[in-house]
Amino acid sequence: MWVVDPKCVGVYEAPVPPHNVKGVRMRRIVVGGLISLALVLSSCKTDPALPETWEKRITGTKSTKEKVKAVEDLRAHHMSDAMVPMLEKRLEEEKKPDVKMAIARVLGEAKKPSSIDALVNSIEPAATDSDAKTMNKEIAVALGRIADPRAAPALIKLLKTKDNYTVIAAIEALGDMKTPEAFDALYFIGTDDAIEPFITKKAIVALGDMGDPRAVPGLVRAMFKERKGISFYMESSFALYQLGKPSADLLVPVVEGKDKELADWAAKNNVKDVALLAKGVQVLGDLHDRRAEKTIVSYLNFKSEFDDIKLIMRMRAADALGRMRSKEGVKPLAALLDEEEPNARKEYVWSLARIGGKDAVGKLVETAGKGDWLAREESMRGVAMLGDDASAFDKFAAAEQKLFEAECKENPEGDGCTDVPGTVKKHQEKILTYKNRAVAAGECKTDATCWVKHLDSKDEGTRERAAYEIGRSGNAALIDELIKRLPEKNLDTRLAIIQGADWLIDDSKDAMAQARKSLPALEKQVADERGKTEFVKVNEDLRRLLTKLQRG
Repeated sequence: MWVVDPKCVGVYEAPVPPHNVKGVRMRRIVVGGLISLALVLSSCKTDPALPETWEKRITGTKSTKEKVKAVEDLRAHHMSDAMVPMLEKRLEEEKKPDVKMAIARVLGEAKKPSSIDALVNSIEPAATDSDAKTMNKEIAVALGRIADPRAAPALIKLLKTKDNYTVIAAIEALGDMKTPEAFDALYFIGTDDAIEPFITKKAIVALGDMGDPRAVPGLVRAMFKERKGISFYMESSFALYQLGKPSADLLVPVVEGKDKELADWAAKNNVKDVALLAKGVQVLGDLHDRRAEKTIVSYLNFKSEFDDIKLIMRMRAADALGRMRSKEGVKPLAALLDEEEPNARKEYVWSLARIGGKDAVGKLVETAGKGDWLAREESMRGVAMLGDDASAFDKFAAAEQKLFEAECKENPEGDGCTDVPGTVKKHQEKILTYKNRAVAAGECKTDATCWVKHLDSKDEGTRERAAYEIGRSGNAALIDELIKRLPEKNLDTRLAIIQGADWLIDDSKDAMAQARKSLPALEKQVADERGKTEFVKVNEDLRRLLTKLQRG
């Protein structure tokens, strides 16, 4: 029969005495068998902590499937630094791509620079079958995890392979390495219109990760390109944010209309002037760069024969001014609050709320009675974010029935007009929830330490206002109060917490130093939430905050 030693990877065969043997003869056979068994056990090196145990298991079978299983078992249960030299040797000696792929995956996770040569020597640049291509991809991933610049030449060669998955893995690996040697190859991929759009996107991301300012001109143009209906704006604008000041240096003259070279390029490529301005303004707002502040303020009065273009430009200007806390923007923003298009009014109100433009409260109160319900509600939200008179919301609630009845009389097909009393009741209930923020403001005024307790309010709007108030306070000692609440589930509140923390870090080196202590937790949060659709839009700002902390 087969006997399995629990400490042994393999098996051995022990003799079984015949049942018909009796007496002394049987005892002799049993004793002899036990002696043989003892000799086998004493000579079998089966300790799973020993590399030779696993080398014997991997080499002890001709089955590719069994070899892969041995590597996977090692990876799952017994991998240690001691195994690395053995695996490096096996990688160079094994012939089957599946086995080499499994070993490469383990070596990549071990992240030892000593593995570079074995991994590079195992690449098959001219691979044509799917197994070899997949092996190349896994090797590229492993080299990226190790992130040793010595692997850059091999990865750059892999950029020319015909397998897109391998190319993508090589691009990502080179981006992680941040080696200048890879810049030219990645810049070519990121700016060549003949390359597959998805691969171009990956190269743009890698250029942002590398942080080489030479990429700025190509990334700026990439913001305005579309190929096969695919835009590169999200990737290129974030990459420009990663590059920081060099991006702003180029974009300031773009926003001010002084970059003739880019304007000529735009005209030849059918890119509208307003696109140059709107996207440039957006990135400067993300970077909080105020050099073009006056020009951006002027765009709040942007003129166009097309209402949608006019509003888009004004809204992008408002968003940028809010992010950079532009006091210059308060008065012209307040002048726009008569706008009846709800999305536009919402942008103006949010900008004022971020800036802390309390001078606009009077205008917000006035426009809370103008326009349809969606527009009126945005003005009421603005009062809640900036005012401290709780009684204003009782007045808004009392006026709602008359206002909504008039709205439905003018447009009987409007939302909620089939049940005016029921809809009015819902509106009034919503209005009175805004009252909570004004009550908190009446208590705390501009005392940031008082606002801290409202970060845990049951009312999400009160938490939102508290985060903005703390962020504008300049009180570096409160940075931890915002950072630890970044996992907030409500999107508006999370955005306020991110923005508030961003401002404190901008204003204080002490806040930056303290916030950097939370980098591991923030990196984990961003990784864990990647792909979760409910956080996609807000987490662009979270990634920007992470980038700023990583730059220090």
